[in-house]
Amino acid sequence: MDNDKVLMERMSWREIEEAIADGKSTVVLAVASVEQHGPHLPLATDTLIADAFARRIAEETGVVLAPTLAYGVNLPCDRFASGTAGFSPDGLRSVLGDLLSDWARQGFRRFFVVTAHGCAVDGFGFAHHEAIKQAALPLLLEGACEVFVLFPYWTDVSDLLSVQDKVEHACEVETSLALCLFPDLVRRDRVSDAPADGDEERFQAFPEGVALAPPEDGWTGAEGSPSAGTVEKGRAIFERCLGPMIRTVRERMGSPAE
Repeated sequence: MDNDKVLMERMSWREIEEAIADGKSTVVLAVASVEQHGPHLPLATDTLIADAFARRIAEETGVVLAPTLAYGVNLPCDRFASGTAGFSPDGLRSVLGDLLSDWARQGFRRFFVVTAHGCAVDGFGFAHHEAIKQAALPLLLEGACEVFVLFPYWTDVSDLLSVQDKVEHACEVETSLALCLFPDLVRRDRVSDAPADGDEERFQAFPEGVALAPPEDGWTGAEGSPSAGTVEKGRAIFERCLGPMIRTVRERMGSPAE
């Protein structure tokens, strides 16, 4: 990647102006979260994963990469986990909407928002994704811009897993990606699988995603089987999920899909 040509944070405003004038009017932006990911993964797990995908997309397609927005909408039931912090749905909608509007005003016309974070649980829904879509809605209604959400876990990776059959939280999938992408931040001695009736039961107890007290003793915040995570799985999951996102960007930009 030629950092000086695709990383917005390293470009001057004149260089951005010239890039737009030359037809480089597409931006990829990672929108992530600061959220507990069990005792073995860092709070920035979703941020680091989304940033890695966004950087590879920019590298492969040549689009401008905006600085990552590290905060998103978290489950209220995680709000007592130390360090977890984020926006309300309206807060993310407002912040992201302001960013997109400024860039659109300057001449950017196509946006790809990459996120590796979801906060779906019963009635709480996919609030993080909905906030992103609501932020984009004014630009879409004006008809001047295109905005797309890219979510790696829309791609099926079940055949790459040995224990789970779907993506959960701080699980076999996310632990594998972490071991592949930022191994030095994985606390291997603190990896523990979720009890079959433990963490899941706690989430079930708050159908609207709201907790009124700190976690009970023994709660880890992780789901699934993180102990099954491996570097090799992480590499395979990353490449599997990356492919469809790159194809989507190239197709929307008019480039041949590979």
